[in-house]
Amino acid sequence: MSKKSGDVYGRLSDLIFSGEYEMGSNLAERNLATRLGVSRIPVREILVRLVAQGTLEGGAKGEGVRMRRYTADEIRQLYDFRAIIEGGVARSAAMSASQADILRLSIICDEMESVLEGTDAKRWGTLDRQFHEALAEAARNDRFEKSLKNLLHESFYVFYMVARKRSISELSADEMASHQRLALDDHRAIVEHVTARSAEEAESRARLHILRSADRVIRAAIENDLGG
Repeated sequence: MSKKSGDVYGRLSDLIFSGEYEMGSNLAERNLATRLGVSRIPVREILVRLVAQGTLEGGAKGEGVRMRRYTADEIRQLYDFRAIIEGGVARSAAMSASQADILRLSIICDEMESVLEGTDAKRWGTLDRQFHEALAEAARNDRFEKSLKNLLHESFYVFYMVARKRSISELSADEMASHQRLALDDHRAIVEHVTARSAEEAESRARLHILRSADRVIRAAIENDLGG
């Protein structure tokens, strides 16, 4: 993929999974191209690629492309896969991260601490994603980095679109702070293991962190279904 194509892919993925589009929504090629200021050709190619990845649905002849609807079982599959990839990323980071990588991860954790128990959920979400992207880059493995960053688009979309509809929106301030604190504790533990070059411990904590998120999202998905 050329640098220009990669840029369009990143921008289009960010737009699609920004939370603007509900699950099941149709994606109009022309509208997406206009929003990005590009021709329809690269947009079409990227939509086909996302369908092939299983992130979007449709795309058959005469059929439009739409946001995927996720069952609880599909969410579990997504997070199980991500747990394996992110575990490998953390293991690789423990063996290969530079001091600059570790400092970046630590600074992001400090920033997350500064918004902990606050009301800026969007800032928290941005920092959360930046942490996982920084961990992917610290692995110094192009395949790990590419795989995890692709998964981040999908899993963060699922997390915020499914969980916020019911469970997150109904959490009290104290409950939300507790969930954020647990996530931040996981992040800091991962950084500590990476710093100590403890590959097995880094992998184990990273997997645990992702599977904890999975439990929350799956519960929210089931609650949404039961709630009609």
